[in-house]
Amino acid sequence: MVLLVLAGLGVLFFVLRPGPAAEAPREQTIDVAIEDGAMTPGEVEVGEGDRVTLKMTTPGPPTEVHLHGYDLEEELEPGKPATLSFEADLTGRFEIEDHETGEVLGALLVQPR
Repeated sequence: MVLLVLAGLGVLFFVLRPGPAAEAPREQTIDVAIEDGAMTPGEVEVGEGDRVTLKMTTPGPPTEVHLHGYDLEEELEPGKPATLSFEADLTGRFEIEDHETGEVLGALLVQPR
């Protein structure tokens, strides 16, 4: 009888134990270059909850960058670095576009934790 109870408790332990701990949010700084209507890298991937800073540059012309979903904008001037900082609290794939022309430059991919 005692062995049966111990076996049952052992099974419950393995069935009900918590899974692996989720990875903690991170600080992410990513260099992004915008040139000839495209972003390098073309897609930026981060985790949900990460504190993200996009350090953006362009050789020209001036470009107003818009991050959809987060509704953030930043004006880029040739040769002058600009930053776009935010907490990645929305998951999914979000276009990054030239706000003036509507041209898609790249994308932000926020993976759930």
